[in-house]
Amino acid sequence: MYRIIAVCLVLLITACGEADKVPKDVLSREKMRDVLLDMNMADAYSSITDEDQANLIVHDSVRKQRAKVYLRQILDMHKLTPKEFNRSYAYYESHPNKFKEVYDMMFTAISNDKNMLDLNVKRQEYLKNPRSLLPVNNNSLNSGDQDTLIPFVKKNKRGIIDQLPSRHAPMPKLAKPRS
Repeated sequence: MYRIIAVCLVLLITACGEADKVPKDVLSREKMRDVLLDMNMADAYSSITDEDQANLIVHDSVRKQRAKVYLRQILDMHKLTPKEFNRSYAYYESHPNKFKEVYDMMFTAISNDKNMLDLNVKRQEYLKNPRSLLPVNNNSLNSGDQDTLIPFVKKNKRGIIDQLPSRHAPMPKLAKPRS
């Protein structure tokens, strides 16, 4: 009786320790993430036309042909054969929890790339116009003469200059303190 319990306990511990590991002939999660990211990008690129022909629709047969070329290049870039990739894809497809982890890793990588691109765009925008990123709305006006925002000033056809205080207007005189 004790032998059966001991054997079951050893098998249970061994099986639980191997749950996160993938077989040797299957791509690791990180490698699979990289390959799938590249393949998704290739699929998107295959339907893009040249800039000169922006309004031209890409036919499905042309898109499929481009995708085949791109996918072959991706497998070559990652030093994989189609058979190796298909075996790994079938493994992950048959283990949905692991496949979800790969897709979560893909989502994280894409989100990080998007955030970096957004940050770079904002930096470029700021370099062109430092006031472009101010949190103002249509009811606010940036004055070229002042550092602060002048909120809730209505714009008229002649402009706002009439309504702004003069830059060199005399300061009102304050009463002198009593000694």
